[in-house]
Amino acid sequence: MKNWKKLLACLLVSLMALTVFTACDASVGAPIGPKRSTAESAKALCDTFKGVTYDEELSEKAYSIANWVAGTSVSCSTNANKTELYRVGNANDITKTSLLQHKYATAFDSMGIGKGIGGGMGADDFIPGFYIDTDLDSRKDYISFTLPKDGSVTDTMTKAAEGKTKLGVAYVVKDGVSYAVVLFG
Repeated sequence: MKNWKKLLACLLVSLMALTVFTACDASVGAPIGPKRSTAESAKALCDTFKGVTYDEELSEKAYSIANWVAGTSVSCSTNANKTELYRVGNANDITKTSLLQHKYATAFDSMGIGKGIGGGMGADDFIPGFYIDTDLDSRKDYISFTLPKDGSVTDTMTKAAEGKTKLGVAYVVKDGVSYAVVLFG
């Protein structure tokens, strides 16, 4: 009987040690959260879009959007390959009309994004480099942001960058993967 107790104790100690070593990666199971960028971290994007330079003010606006995206992780999901992150939220008529008119600051303000940066997103002088999906013709009150994995360049980004000279970026980190919130101005 003593041998069984010793064997069971060794098995239990081994199992506990195994669980400690399998959880070494801090990013696994980490909560979703926003992450600021710096000029250095945005350099690769600036190099991709010639003639575009890093802008700290746009990056702060991008961070406000990243913070909103991460704020309700229940409505966030990724695709199977983790190349995109989707965030669904409410969109009222002001939001929908403003999006149709390309008044993104007004649209985001009406959604409550950016209220922490001096009262709102400021002037309508930027364009998102991420896809915004909303069923503007129906009565559904939802909007979906599609954020690309960091390092990806999408058609939405390329179109948004046309004629722009400034770039701001922040990130949403989910399960150790960074997704970019890019703004052009």
